[in-house]
Amino acid sequence: MYTIFIPVYNESEILEDNVLRVREYMQSLKLDHEVIVVSNGSTDDTEKIGQQLASQCDWFRFFTIEGKGVGLAFSKGVQEAKGEFIISLDADLSSELTFINFARDLLAHADMVVGSKTMGTQRRGLIRILGSQTYILFTQIFFDLTISDYSLGAKAYRRDKLLPLLGNLDSWTGYVFEICVWLRQQRGRIIQVGIECEDTRASRFNLLHEGFYRYRHLYQTWKRMRQSPKWLAEKG
Repeated sequence: MYTIFIPVYNESEILEDNVLRVREYMQSLKLDHEVIVVSNGSTDDTEKIGQQLASQCDWFRFFTIEGKGVGLAFSKGVQEAKGEFIISLDADLSSELTFINFARDLLAHADMVVGSKTMGTQRRGLIRILGSQTYILFTQIFFDLTISDYSLGAKAYRRDKLLPLLGNLDSWTGYVFEICVWLRQQRGRIIQVGIECEDTRASRFNLLHEGFYRYRHLYQTWKRMRQSPKWLAEKG
């Protein structure tokens, strides 16, 4: 079974349409599935719409967490998931849903599938592209990683590989990077595939704040790893 996980923050205008779009796509593939949406601090009608949809559809579940913490939302989604495989998508479905096809085929051979805009095509603002590429370069230099996309959407995981990490993953946007580091330490297999992404709407994150956070998180992770090889298991 597949769990489609979507974190949301103030997505009332697109939530229902995009959830139904995902549902239609999964049905076209004839995959046993559920859709889990977790709201992290929404202040519009997102939660009302999500709760109404959950009351009408047995394949859809909706949860809320207090405060804004997309990493916490991810951990909640993994905890509640019934599926053996978890596919994380952005609420605006900015990456092509064909990533689901890649995830279906590759999770039989991998612990994580990374949908990479760098390896595919991306229509995003220049500042966002340059910021992402600089971040990726730092992870290559200081962590010897070959991952080319740490965004939250278009990622797929085997749930059993995530369960030992719940409660210790970064509460904000650094959790994808942490999972990649952890899987490499555990000799897990990560496969990357190129995806198409069109993301031209305004970011839900303050990009300046997000940039500072990401680099601070890189430094903190580097420091922890120097102190202990079991850094993530000992975070709590």
